Amino acid sequence: MGYLAPEYAATGRFTDKSDVFAFGVVVLQVLTGRRDVSQLKVGAAAVSDLGGLVDANLDGAFSRTEAARLAAVAAYCTSETPGQRPTMEAVVQQLSSTQ
Repeated sequence: MGYLAPEYAATGRFTDKSDVFAFGVVVLQVLTGRRDVSQLKVGAAAVSDLGGLVDANLDGAFSRTEAARLAAVAAYCTSETPGQRPTMEAVVQQLSSTQ
């Protein structure tokens, strides 16, 4: 998974939703500590196995709540279908929530 949203290959056009996709890729790179996240599938299974998803260099010293929140945001933002991706406003609200 690169920074370009899947629909870009078909349309050659960028949209707000393609920006959301790129943001999700960056979140995933930060969370995993990997530059190449093309082989990762982030979904419910990945969120439940945070130890296998989060950067190993952290040696388990991370907030599981915050890591789960980031994984959920990354999964939501990198949805294959543009209509299923959130707005950036919704992403900010999700990241800002104190749940």
